[in-house]
Amino acid sequence: MVNAQEHDLLPSVLWDWRTDLDQEDKLTLLPVLAAALVSLVNDGLIEVRQLVVDVNGSGSYEVIPCGQLPDVLADQAVWEYTDHSWIQRDEGLAIVETHAVRELSLTDRAGVPDPQSSNPYLK
Repeated sequence: MVNAQEHDLLPSVLWDWRTDLDQEDKLTLLPVLAAALVSLVNDGLIEVRQLVVDVNGSGSYEVIPCGQLPDVLADQAVWEYTDHSWIQRDEGLAIVETHAVRELSLTDRAGVPDPQSSNPYLK
């Protein structure tokens, strides 16, 4: 959920997940992580968004429908940075917390900047 508060790309989610394992071992367990993300989407706590930046630098996103998530998340390529996404962090699949989970949060965010606001493509 912390990653979702930061609108993190899937490669970062994978990096932060199961820090007791090396990357190769994490990759073998991708179905477990993907199932957890699908469950969080089904519960209305996060969205998985495809971030897109065009040649002019304008960005947008599309929410990946829950029914497509298992197939999309099964593709190992979505869990790896592209050259552009490694530098810019604005291209690829990202998990983002929903408004519903923000309302449920027990964290007092008064005076704290919204971490998702740092990426203009998520607005």
